[in-house]
Amino acid sequence: MELRHLRTIAAVARHGSFTKAGEELHLAQSAISQQIRRLEAELGIQVFTRNSRSVELTAEGRLVLDYAHRVLHEVEGLHNELEELSGLLRGELKLGGMYPTGLYDLADVIADFHARHPGVAIHMVERTQDELLDKLRCDDLDAAFTAVDPDVLGEDFAASLIWEEEFVVALPVDHPLTRFEQVTLEQLAGEELVTYRENSALRLRLEKAMAKVGLQPRNAFICTEMGAVRALVSKGLGVAVLPRSIADEPGPAITFRPVGPELLTWPVALVWRAGRRQPPAAKAFLHLALARAEEAAAADGRDPQAQPPVKLVA
Repeated sequence: MELRHLRTIAAVARHGSFTKAGEELHLAQSAISQQIRRLEAELGIQVFTRNSRSVELTAEGRLVLDYAHRVLHEVEGLHNELEELSGLLRGELKLGGMYPTGLYDLADVIADFHARHPGVAIHMVERTQDELLDKLRCDDLDAAFTAVDPDVLGEDFAASLIWEEEFVVALPVDHPLTRFEQVTLEQLAGEELVTYRENSALRLRLEKAMAKVGLQPRNAFICTEMGAVRALVSKGLGVAVLPRSIADEPGPAITFRPVGPELLTWPVALVWRAGRRQPPAAKAFLHLALARAEEAAAADGRDPQAQPPVKLVA
C-alpha cells in the first residue's frame, strides 16, 4: 500500500466518480481503476461498489477511508512542519515600507526578526502607498507598512493599525504663527508650504483635510526627503506639516505647533494580502510585528486590544 493509493481512495470517495477523481489527480480513469483493484486485491476486500451510475464505499471501504484520512492528515502535518523549518532556515521575507512609522520602531522589529531567524534573507523597498498595495496584490511583497486606514482597504487586504501619530506644523523659530498654541487649516492655507511629491500619502492626507473645508495649500517647495523639508523650513522658506516624531528629531532649528482645533493624524498600518497562505518567514514576521505593536500601544498608554483580533492564514 502506498500513499498514492490512499489519495486515490480519498478522491474517489469525495467525488463518487473514478472520472472526476482522475481529473483531480491528473490520472486516466483506467489508472484510477487499476490502483483500486490492486489495493482491493492486497487487502482482500472490496472498497467500492460500482454500477453504471455511481461509485459507493462498502462498509470495509469506509473503515479504510477513515484510516486513509488520518494517515494523509499526518503526512500533510509532516510536510507543513518541514516547510516551516526550511522556510525559517533558508526562506525569504519581502517587505514594503513607507516612513515615518512614529514610535513604532520598524528597524528594531526587523533587527529582532533577523536575530531570531538569521537564515531568512530580508528584502525591503520604500514606495508610495499605491505602489505598495499593488505589490502586495500580486505577491511581490509579503507585507507592507503604509499610511492607510485599515477599514477602507476592502476585501483584497488584511491589515492592523499599529500606530496613529499626530501631525504638527513645522515653523521657523521666529515665525508669527509661533505665538499661537495651535495652527488652523485656514492659517496654514495662507502660508507658503514646503511639501512632498504629488503621490505622497502625507501630502494627499493634508490636501484631503483642507479640501473638506474648501481650502487648498500653497505649495512653494516640493521635496522627496523629510530632512530637506526641515532644512527649508528652518531657513524661513515656508512652513510644513510633519508627523510629530519627525519634528522631534534633532536637526536644523525649527519650532512646531499642533494642527487645531481638530487633530490631524497619520495612521501606520501593517498590511498583507487577505486569503493568502503566508510563507513561513512571512507568517513568523507578521506574528512578531503585531506582537510588537501591542507592546508599543501598551507602553504609550493606549489599549492594545482596541483593534479587532487579526487572523493569519496558515
